[in-house]
Amino acid sequence: MAERDPLIGAHFALDVDGVVSAYFKEATGFNNSSEVITHQAVDDKGRSVIQKLPGDLTWDDIVLRRGISDDKSLWDWRQKVIEGNVGEARANGSVIMYNTSNEEVARFDFINGWPSGWKGPDVNAEDQTIAIEEITIAHEGLVRKN
Repeated sequence: MAERDPLIGAHFALDVDGVVSAYFKEATGFNNSSEVITHQAVDDKGRSVIQKLPGDLTWDDIVLRRGISDDKSLWDWRQKVIEGNVGEARANGSVIMYNTSNEEVARFDFINGWPSGWKGPDVNAEDQTIAIEEITIAHEGLVRKN
């Protein structure tokens, strides 16, 4: 069997309810973990044994970073939560990874996502750097599609 090359993620897109709303250069938080529950028991020979069982499943928040522009879609999405309209802000969506040829190489679908935070750029007129905005998306599950 031929070995496959690792994927190169050149950039990422955020798709919310079927509409690509933004492109990003950095994406983190594609993690999940299960709490480990330790249970001490006695086997049929009277020996003490430790069993480890899966407990609650948790998902890390997705964090996306991009150069800030005049596109306010992330700000407006976050504003719904600030105004108390979390139900309206909740959406299913995807973070799509593209390679250097702009071909989709991976897709991570999130369930019931909503923007739990937005961070504006740290600016300094003497720096010659791109101003970065950051959006944090809380969600209830993540599925890798390809």
